[in-house]
Amino acid sequence: MTSNCSGNDDNDAVPQQVNPISNSYFHPPSWIKGTWKVASTSYFQFTDDDFIYVMNGTSYKAVLTQTATAGQTAKVNEEISETDYNFTIIAGGSTGTYKFKKINTTRIQWVNHVSQQPFYLDK
Repeated sequence: MTSNCSGNDDNDAVPQQVNPISNSYFHPPSWIKGTWKVASTSYFQFTDDDFIYVMNGTSYKAVLTQTATAGQTAKVNEEISETDYNFTIIAGGSTGTYKFKKINTTRIQWVNHVSQQPFYLDK
C-alpha cells in the first residue's frame, strides 16, 4: 500500500468570501408575537423571525431573502422596547416603515397607519 503526502502547505484554492445571506431579519419582542387583525380578512403575523401580511401572503423574510440572493440590499432596522416595536424594511430600492405600540396583551396600535385616526389591532 502506497501513500502520497505533499509537503506543500500553500492554500492557493482558498474560496472567496461571499457576504452571507441572513436568515434572521426580524427580532420581534414577545409581546407582539402572534396574529393581529388589520381588517375583516387581513392580518399581520409576527413570528420569531418573520413579519407576514396574511391577506396577500407576503412573508417579508422571504422577500428579503430573495432580494439578498439577487445581490441587492436586504435588511431591517429595528427599534425595540417594552412597549414599542418600530422597524424599517429595506429591500433593494424599496423601503417600508412600521411602528407599533403595545396597548395591552390583546391590543396594539399601528402608530404610522395612513389614517389620521388612531388605528388599533386586536389579537
